[in-house]
Amino acid sequence: MRICILHIGFANPAVTSKHQPSPIRFQNLLNPFMQDAQWSVVNCVEDRLPAQADKYDGYLITGGKYSVFDDLPWQYQLFEFIRSVYQCHIPIVGICYGHQAIAHALGGKVERFTGGWGVGINQVTSHDLADWMQPAQQTLNLLAMHQDQVTQMPAGSKRYLSSDFCAISGFFEDRRLLAIQQHPEFTPELCQDLIEQRKDRIGDIYNEAMDSLATSHNGGIVGQWIAHFYDPKTI
Repeated sequence: MRICILHIGFANPAVTSKHQPSPIRFQNLLNPFMQDAQWSVVNCVEDRLPAQADKYDGYLITGGKYSVFDDLPWQYQLFEFIRSVYQCHIPIVGICYGHQAIAHALGGKVERFTGGWGVGINQVTSHDLADWMQPAQQTLNLLAMHQDQVTQMPAGSKRYLSSDFCAISGFFEDRRLLAIQQHPEFTPELCQDLIEQRKDRIGDIYNEAMDSLATSHNGGIVGQWIAHFYDPKTI
């Protein structure tokens, strides 16, 4: 299966980090369950999107520092590409920014949440899971870093994850869309560094967010769900 990761970031080799880039983290998350997958990466900020949506068997939109409200030419191109992928019935997954971009592009609604940030370990509750969301789990602890939230899903989508902080933490349309606000591919170390970098913006919940990182997270379970969404034979 050919999966294209639509990376909401830069490919500049001069930019170094002690953490692996997002596309590698996603491959690490999914490879144990999709050993035959062939991965490609497009850096949406810098590169041209595929000329044809059906060039790949599936897409995954990563998180990123941007907001769907930003007036950026590459974003408008991405929103149009999401609509093309959807119309072609090609599976598309969105994480954090990707979750919001899918909602925004397909007629949902995204808003800047005025009640602060979702950071550190967030506990989410599952609802009406699809039969391919295996192993089923009622609650999951997932790493998060966001302020914007999806407040209205695209028509035809179903909510499958929620939390007290973020009512629409995940939505899906069977075999077409799978979106999640939290980060199954994050490591606690990465989340910790992001919290430190954004301490002034995060504000009063800084200590609580840092303390939450002592809790183990369930990103691997969501990784299995993503693999099953792309290919039912992986169940």
